[in-house]
Amino acid sequence: MGAITHHIPTIGPADSHESPSNLREPVSAGPQCVKETTADSRVRRILVVDDTSSIHDDFDSLLAPDALSTNDELSDLESQVGGEQVSTTPGQPTYDLGHAYQGQEALEKVQRAVVRGQAYDLAFVDLRMPPGWDGLETVEQLWQVDPDLQIVICSAWSDYSWQEIGARLGRSDQVLILKKPFDAAEAAQMATTMTEKRHLKRVQDEYTQDLEKQVRSRTAAVMRAHEETIHLLIRASIHRDSETGNHIKRVGLYSARLAMVAGLEQSEVDLIRLAAPMHDVGKIGIPDSVLRKPGALTPEERRIMETHTTLGAEMLSGSESPVLCKAKEIALCHHERWDGQGYPNGIVADSIPLAARIVAVADVYDALTQDRIYRRAMPEPQVLEILQDGRGSHFDPKLIDLAMTLTRDFQLIAAVHPDSASGEQAPDELLSTLPQSSQVSTT
Repeated sequence: MGAITHHIPTIGPADSHESPSNLREPVSAGPQCVKETTADSRVRRILVVDDTSSIHDDFDSLLAPDALSTNDELSDLESQVGGEQVSTTPGQPTYDLGHAYQGQEALEKVQRAVVRGQAYDLAFVDLRMPPGWDGLETVEQLWQVDPDLQIVICSAWSDYSWQEIGARLGRSDQVLILKKPFDAAEAAQMATTMTEKRHLKRVQDEYTQDLEKQVRSRTAAVMRAHEETIHLLIRASIHRDSETGNHIKRVGLYSARLAMVAGLEQSEVDLIRLAAPMHDVGKIGIPDSVLRKPGALTPEERRIMETHTTLGAEMLSGSESPVLCKAKEIALCHHERWDGQGYPNGIVADSIPLAARIVAVADVYDALTQDRIYRRAMPEPQVLEILQDGRGSHFDPKLIDLAMTLTRDFQLIAAVHPDSASGEQAPDELLSTLPQSSQVSTT
């Protein structure tokens, strides 16, 4: 370490625990408070935690010699005595040293440093620091605040074996042990190695965060494109169907809430929320004479109406979009029944895609609790009774059980997104009410 390292072959007494005569401010080779604003900063922050004052002096001499040189004459004298110039090689890190004499004081300094965005890279921690925490407890406390802090444990005693230290701390990749009295070159090398390790970790974290930000941005763009497709399809279907715009929004929200309590991953919940409003998009292909008929359908009209499932699946096919693939699955199967008596394919129980089973419950609940051109809304107790009667025949029994726990949630969704007084909304107004966020919401 330049001229100074020639005069400090070893650092620290083997058996000294003298109390510091006075507490000092940190000694630094650079500015006293340096915030690392980029990953390329060459300032490395080190905290020395030791109850022996002379140890702090030794580390200052070793790692921050420029800060101890009071003028150019002293630097010149050191150069003459040591035979070489004391200087910082361009591109090499400089050290900003902080000092603590007990573990509790060290914890306070680390807490303040993290809050200020000036986290320490490395802490040299003495193993024995009576009367307070020992070195291992100090390290455990510091890691609660800054889990990435690199540690060098300094000890003149064999209180713990390396295996015991590793077993207790559990992070051998972040810890080195330095025996007192220690060689100056060894201590300096540890400082360089461990602070550089922390620096590289920051660089990697910044790179990872940047990639994640790019992925989120691109994913959001893709989702916006998906939602635009949904809006166009729904715009077309609303012009044909007598259902109100908020019906399809409520079905999406009911379905998402039911999917969430069923234990699906958030990504799957979001897909169902976006895809569920397209469950009846196939009605675009149903003649008005059938689609808008106010009374009961004849058997032939019923057959025609039932084709909206296959028509919708055909309309939504041919895409690799996860949203449209999920919408195709729902459009095709949301009228299948748990007992196999549904349409179009008469599949049974778990053979019916889960998303379609979820939308089936949500669709029927909303259809029965809202006014239609051919009937008035049913009281909710009657609706719940109908759903319960269909448990295990029409509907997945587990989903019905879950839906019974969500009645308050469904009521709130319906209150926030009611049908308009006229029973219809202008398409442009409707589009502004469709789900936009990636979180299930009723607002």
